[in-house]
Amino acid sequence: MEPEEPAGTAARGGQPETTLDGTWERGGRSSGSAAIAGLLGVGILYFYGQSFFLSFAVLLSAATRHVVADSDALLPKMAQMLELMKYPVRASLILSQFLLMLLPTLWIVRRWHSSGVRAYVRFSPCSGAEIALACAAVLLFFPANAFLSQILVRELNIPPMLLKANETLFRADSAPELLFVIAAVALTPAICEETLFRGYVQRTLERTIGAKSVIATGVVFGLYHLQPLGLLNLSLLGLVFGYFFFASRSLFPGMVAHFTNNLVAVLWLYAEESPQAASLTARHHLFPALVLVATPLSALAVYGFAMVSRRRIAGEEMSRALTD
Repeated sequence: MEPEEPAGTAARGGQPETTLDGTWERGGRSSGSAAIAGLLGVGILYFYGQSFFLSFAVLLSAATRHVVADSDALLPKMAQMLELMKYPVRASLILSQFLLMLLPTLWIVRRWHSSGVRAYVRFSPCSGAEIALACAAVLLFFPANAFLSQILVRELNIPPMLLKANETLFRADSAPELLFVIAAVALTPAICEETLFRGYVQRTLERTIGAKSVIATGVVFGLYHLQPLGLLNLSLLGLVFGYFFFASRSLFPGMVAHFTNNLVAVLWLYAEESPQAASLTARHHLFPALVLVATPLSALAVYGFAMVSRRRIAGEEMSRALTD
């Protein structure tokens, strides 16, 4: 276990010193406790607030009341309601993540920890090579992630209608709707979730438990989504995003990787009905071979990312030492 940083200043891995002048820091309290308290506080605010937004949207929709009244079967009713409510749900997701996740997280950082919010959450520059390698790693990991999901769906015998209902929020029928979906399920989570989980929770835990913060935050990230089928996939992705944050000392590689992963999932659903997608589905027996090829390449991209980040940080440390 690494010693906790004292209140005052903090520097790690070539990063400039961050002033720790918040109320939590001045009180000399545990940064680990701050991470847990902050996560719980933002989580409760976010989930209750989002439920309010969704409930308000449902009450305004006469169409959904018509579906509830006229449909007796649960799954068809759910599918119809999600189809009718997909625009309000997407809008509520964007609003709730920015207003009830991102802003409270930044407020907690400023109030509890540091007036230098950008430095604390590591809104700090990184190299183009790191961004490219982070994108490559998640793109190459996508087949393994999708294959794992297919196995779980098959083994648990999930009804196809339930899967289709779950995909409603992520599927677009036109180019303008596709842009809205990308904003809701790719861009917004990449900014807001990465700031909360990596910029605040992992950053704060890292001060006491070091690299173990990557594992802890990755598992919490998977649990947070409340998707039993996606728990393993999301936790693995959380570990990858967390490692990018830890190795690069920057929030941007994880943000870009998060956006890239969600974007690919959205585009995959958007193109699912095309002849090319149908042809790929027909050759599903080739998918395991693709996984076997792409997954080691993904690991190689992560290794390359680590090497590039290490060299950049060493160069920054040397430059800072020469100018001091």
